[in-house]
Amino acid sequence: MKGIGKGIGKNKKGLTPKQLQFLAKIKAFIKANSYSPSYEEIKQMTGMKSKSNVHAYVQSLKKRGYIDDIPYSKRSIVVLP
Repeated sequence: MKGIGKGIGKNKKGLTPKQLQFLAKIKAFIKANSYSPSYEEIKQMTGMKSKSNVHAYVQSLKKRGYIDDIPYSKRSIVVLP
């Protein structure tokens, strides 16, 4: 996991209420299971209709500096401090 989150968390921006709920569900899942959820699991947890919506939220949180992901990995979400 070398390079994950390198310098990203320093530029955090505000989140919408839905993004806060989305992030909270990811954090709760990781705390309960000790690994990150798959996009399919996030879709089920949040009630979203498609994984493309999940992807859009993940990319938005990544852009804002709250999470990062590991390329080419199924359980790739890393919550940044």
